[in-house]
Amino acid sequence: MIVYIQKNQGVIFLKKILSLFLSVILLFSLSVPVFSASVCNCQEPPIIYVAALGSAKIIKDAGTENERILFRPDTGDVIKRFSPVIAAAGSLILTKDYDAFGDVLIDCVNDVFGDLALDGNGNSKPNVTSPEAVPESSDHGLHTSYYFGYDFRLDPVENAEKLHKFIGEVKKLTNHSTVRFRASSMGGVVALSYMRLFGTSDIETIIFQCCPLLGTAVAGELFCGKVQIDKDALLRYGEGALPALDSDFFGGVLYALLEALNAAGVLNGLVNIADDLVLHLKDRVYNECLIPIFSTLPGIWSFVPDEYYEEAKSFMKLDPTLQSGLIKKLDFYHYEVQSKAKELFESAKRTTNLYILAGYNMQRTPLVTAYMNTSDGTVDTTYASCGAVCAPLGEELRKDYVQARFSDKNYISPDRMIDASTCLLPESTFFVKDMLHCKCHDGHAALYRLMFSSKEQFTVFDYPEYPQFLQNDTVNKTFHPVEYSGSHLNTAFNCFAAMPSFLNFVKLITALLKTLTAVK
Repeated sequence: MIVYIQKNQGVIFLKKILSLFLSVILLFSLSVPVFSASVCNCQEPPIIYVAALGSAKIIKDAGTENERILFRPDTGDVIKRFSPVIAAAGSLILTKDYDAFGDVLIDCVNDVFGDLALDGNGNSKPNVTSPEAVPESSDHGLHTSYYFGYDFRLDPVENAEKLHKFIGEVKKLTNHSTVRFRASSMGGVVALSYMRLFGTSDIETIIFQCCPLLGTAVAGELFCGKVQIDKDALLRYGEGALPALDSDFFGGVLYALLEALNAAGVLNGLVNIADDLVLHLKDRVYNECLIPIFSTLPGIWSFVPDEYYEEAKSFMKLDPTLQSGLIKKLDFYHYEVQSKAKELFESAKRTTNLYILAGYNMQRTPLVTAYMNTSDGTVDTTYASCGAVCAPLGEELRKDYVQARFSDKNYISPDRMIDASTCLLPESTFFVKDMLHCKCHDGHAALYRLMFSSKEQFTVFDYPEYPQFLQNDTVNKTFHPVEYSGSHLNTAFNCFAAMPSFLNFVKLITALLKTLTAVK
């Protein structure tokens, strides 16, 4: 009897297990249509714009009566806080007392930027915060994107972790399992860090626009104390930045004014003053404000190229004991992210379409010894393109120069300024001549739509209207294939013919006058 009961109990138990199993299967089968209905079928995964430096506010004492925006600070507030420098400059001209001027300058810099400094572990002060990006709408498609802003001071790896969270929220909102990236400037650093931490299996396409993927010389040289101001570079930088004014007439007037000041020798005088300031105050400015503030920011350190990195750590006086946490973060990004860009791209290519846009033929920041590096005005072309061989600004590759790799296809620009064969992604890296850093127009938008809408990776050889080397046309807001122009005068004439504007007319007249003067 006892045995019989035990058998019955076993049978009953098995029946219960079987019933439960069948119930689960039935429930799942009934639920499948519900799950399927919630998946978005628009065939357009959401686009996330990984924004540039300064994309998120940095606030001191948020929510209190003492609340103050540290970055980007209000222009009026900056002028007010730096107003003592103007009075001190007047005194400097009369007294030549550089230390007195330095006292005022250093106090003002620390007043405006001092609270941005991080601690020895690369963490922010508790009362200095930045609002985290939160996606709010489910609207998505080719003509819209989700804005991911971040605290530029922090470790790019930390911001990549926040981006991962942001992506999860976007997926949930849109009911998509994958996303697409457009990374701009520093956003490329964050995107590259994301690739290192999480891979790219959930990213269909990444566009890197004007990104310091391998750094930028201005950061490397400033962090090594290599300061130099060149008059011609200063002039080119000022003139090159004029398109950013979005005023053709005003830009033309300023261009003529700068050329007139240069001809009158005024710029030489300004450079001489700047050289004197560097000579007398460089060490003080570095030791009393630049190093205490900017050496603590992992985000800024991510701009330092490989060839400068270890020297920069020494020059910026990083303390292995007091700043061990910070150094650990810096080393991880440099040696596990930036230095492994090749491996990261090779891995990403298996699942993701990758495109790079790099600007060239613009004067870079004229504060460092590398002022002849061709750039988009901020990021050196060789670093933004991940390895292109570039002629110095205003020059061409040697007449006997032979393309470094891939003899079956031509990767040398028609103006002989760029050899793209040495890039990490030579077949999907585009170069835009005369493109100012992250200054976009309808031409960029059209190209980006093509990149995002293409399910397969296309190359620089696939579309005749989008060859590898593109001429930026800010007047008509489009691109043209780059053509060889020859002399500076021919270049100015062709530029005016293609893009007739008051600014380009002034440039043409200036080039003509310089040519006639040189002939005489």
